[in-house]
Amino acid sequence: MYALNRTQIIGHLTQAPEIRQTPTGQSVGDLNIVTKQSFVNASGQSQMGTSFINVVVWRGLADISDKYLKKGSQVFISGRIQTDDWEDQEGQKRYKTRVVADEMILLDPRNPHAPLSANSQVAGGLNQAEIVGNATKDPEIRQTPGGDSVCSFGVATNFSWKSRTGESQEKTEFHNVVAWGELAKSLGEAVKKGRKVYVAGRLQTRSWETPDGQKRWTTEIVADRALALGAVDTELGAPVATEASASTNVTLSDPVVKSDAPAQPSVVPENPTEVPAINYEPEIKAEDLPF
Repeated sequence: MYALNRTQIIGHLTQAPEIRQTPTGQSVGDLNIVTKQSFVNASGQSQMGTSFINVVVWRGLADISDKYLKKGSQVFISGRIQTDDWEDQEGQKRYKTRVVADEMILLDPRNPHAPLSANSQVAGGLNQAEIVGNATKDPEIRQTPGGDSVCSFGVATNFSWKSRTGESQEKTEFHNVVAWGELAKSLGEAVKKGRKVYVAGRLQTRSWETPDGQKRWTTEIVADRALALGAVDTELGAPVATEASASTNVTLSDPVVKSDAPAQPSVVPENPTEVPAINYEPEIKAEDLPF
């Protein structure tokens, strides 16, 4: 295993599950989940953020969803991030990022509990994503109108599995990563195209309009922690080069990349419209998320 693509979610369904059957008779369904999680804004104040995430459930998980879940149900989902692409009727390329569920826990009690205060330390949900992969480009460092530093770059992860006929299959997923503040500056200095990195954060979907007025969406991992991997540990000596690491052409000299701030959610602007436009390379494209 040479890549990691994992996400965990706790949230509520915004609508009843949509379950259908494939031509081969397998059950598959879509769950639209809203999560609410606190983060620190550009002013250093804690506030609650809302994210909408589309989850795909297969086979037994789809059957359980159809039987037990409804609008408002609370669930825990563990899975991986997957981006699908297709062409629309006009021949335009479209993208949709979803979480493919591997595990699901139903969280609704038989007898409803009393509601929690929005300010409670144990209220809210979970929106956590972790990836280990190779940077597909050098991070782009920008400044918002408010003076905040932000960087964006792509990370590629590989996923392998065996088909129903026993054949080995592999797919590469491309993830958009955004970081803010001191973490953004550190990533800009340490990470170059091809370097293997670890990124932990939360999934975020934002939208904009194209020059011709069409709505577009992109899903990103907003990083609150990152590691530049393959660095030499001065106490242990240089790492042993393997075939996998030697082929990445990565400079093994940079230290661990992390924010100087205490462990806490990532810093983002109070006004999302201050996020500068991100021009991703062709291999990291904006996904179309029509939900």
